[in-house]
Amino acid sequence: MKKRDDIVQAAERLFYRCGFHATSTDQICREAGVSTRTLYHHFASREALTAAVLRSREQRFMAELLPPQQPEAIARLFAVLEEWTAANGARGCFFLKAWGEYAERDSGLADQALAFRAAMRAYITECVTQRQGAEDAPLSEAIWIIFEGTITAALLTGPAVAGRAAAMVAQLLRQPGGGL
Repeated sequence: MKKRDDIVQAAERLFYRCGFHATSTDQICREAGVSTRTLYHHFASREALTAAVLRSREQRFMAELLPPQQPEAIARLFAVLEEWTAANGARGCFFLKAWGEYAERDSGLADQALAFRAAMRAYITECVTQRQGAEDAPLSEAIWIIFEGTITAALLTGPAVAGRAAAMVAQLLRQPGGGL
């Protein structure tokens, strides 16, 4: 499994930095320290590798979040976003990049990329519902939009924008009725 993980990690770094289609199989193999044969032993195709990279990134990100029932779950979401952006760079959303490159070429990979965005929206909605004791669609939507905007704003201002966004969200959550 070590070689497989090395390939996934190398591909993820290169896809984020260079783009999915601009990254060659040779680059991935060099970065991972494996032969092309080893890459294709673990992944039947580039699409299979890309799907594995998307799955791995989503699993790692989601594993750092708190269960929605915990009152600090939303604050933790923005802290994780700041940590990820600081560690991986502020080049925009990995999943949106994948969707952009695969929307016209591979509907399965495009759908997988968008599924992460939908999962984040559902997670935020569940966090708000748990915290407020009832569904609050306007507040959930506002926090989701702030989360999405934070990813983009980090391109211009850097990872610290996530901390500022968290402060705005905390203020919204403190206000009666979610401030909306």
